[in-house]
Amino acid sequence: MSVSWTKVRLGEVLRRSTESVRLQPDTEYREVTVKLWGKGVVLRGIVSGARIAGGRRFVARTGQFILSRIAARNGALGIVPANLDGAVVTNDFPLFEVCPSRLDPAFLGWRIRTFDFVELCQRAS
Repeated sequence: MSVSWTKVRLGEVLRRSTESVRLQPDTEYREVTVKLWGKGVVLRGIVSGARIAGGRRFVARTGQFILSRIAARNGALGIVPANLDGAVVTNDFPLFEVCPSRLDPAFLGWRIRTFDFVELCQRAS
């Protein structure tokens, strides 16, 4: 069976997420980081709002595409897992909603770990 894939720009199937939260000093927040070379989106730690610099953070949601501005060229890209829904990130980790009618987040999660995709990120950085 032959499947025909339509090639589109990522900007056509991803939309930047701007959901944010004002940090409260007496509340604990889960922070996210993205490991290099497609090793996953993981919990960085749990920190009180009083210990986080700045007053706002972006909120990560299950199934969003996330990348590290600094290390995308080294494969620091991923899909936010369900266990990190509601965790917070700095603006160094842009988040994007995936248009599910046009792109399966699981497929994107596979694709961003391929050599070709990481090489594109290296050339763009």
